[in-house]
Amino acid sequence: MRKALIGWAGGILLVACANPPPVQTAAINPNDATTSMEGQVSPDGTVIVCRSIKQTGSRFPLHECKSEKAWAKFDAMTKENAKTAIDKIQRNGCPGTPGNC
Repeated sequence: MRKALIGWAGGILLVACANPPPVQTAAINPNDATTSMEGQVSPDGTVIVCRSIKQTGSRFPLHECKSEKAWAKFDAMTKENAKTAIDKIQRNGCPGTPGNC
């Protein structure tokens, strides 16, 4: 009886391992594309494009892949940040030496 019980429990364990649960695939985030996906159409309907971006402090460029819509948002954000930084420097009345403001 004991061997039959062990054999029965082992059989259930093997059946449970043989049938993995169904995997739900999530939609690919257009910001998280990989190099192998370059040229494919992203879920937002635009083509995935890869760029090499220079990194400060490194000789090696960073390779990033995003959809065209994500790159447009990234470019607009980068342009706005640069404009804000330059405007802040130009409007600052301090000559650059501490204590003169």
